[in-house]
Amino acid sequence: MKDTTVKEFLAAVAAPTPTPGGGSVSALAGALSAALSRMVAGLARGKAGYEGVESELAQIESRGKVIQGRLETLIDEDARAYESVITAMRMPKSSEKEKAARVDAMQAAYRKATDVPLETMELCVEALELAEASVKKGNRNATTDAAVAILLAESAIRGASLNCAVNLASIRDETFRSNAEERVEQLLKRADEIGHEAMAVVTERL
Repeated sequence: MKDTTVKEFLAAVAAPTPTPGGGSVSALAGALSAALSRMVAGLARGKAGYEGVESELAQIESRGKVIQGRLETLIDEDARAYESVITAMRMPKSSEKEKAARVDAMQAAYRKATDVPLETMELCVEALELAEASVKKGNRNATTDAAVAILLAESAIRGASLNCAVNLASIRDETFRSNAEERVEQLLKRADEIGHEAMAVVTERL
């Protein structure tokens, strides 16, 4: 993704191929959210009236840069994870040995295809926290930009959660599945809490 233009990436998404798809787009939405939060914080740094929150603004920038960078990487990782599922599904199944190898490969691929969007969710919850911090501490003239950061993070979280759900349905390891489902539920609950409080600040200012 980093070597393509926005136009090229959009064309790749629009193409009638499985990847890049919703998972990659969710990761991109999270990265855009973090970038916007960094902008809103940056617009306040060194400005009169924001002296008391300079350290918080610096933290938004430093943490946002890390989150954004990892989410950029996950755009490609999500596509590769799903491509591994497709590769495993296409493995031969003429003999019992081939069938067993195919099942093992598919299960490993589904786990990876769950781990990637789960990490996307975790990072996007952090991005949502940054968006909340930026709307509270950042430049007030950029409140609507912070609002877009909030909405992008929320969308990314929910999009990634759907990818987790669809892949978990095919995983036979009950312990892995239940642990992942619990984590997804926790992240969605946390996102609802943060998003509600953050958008309340936005609504109050408009």
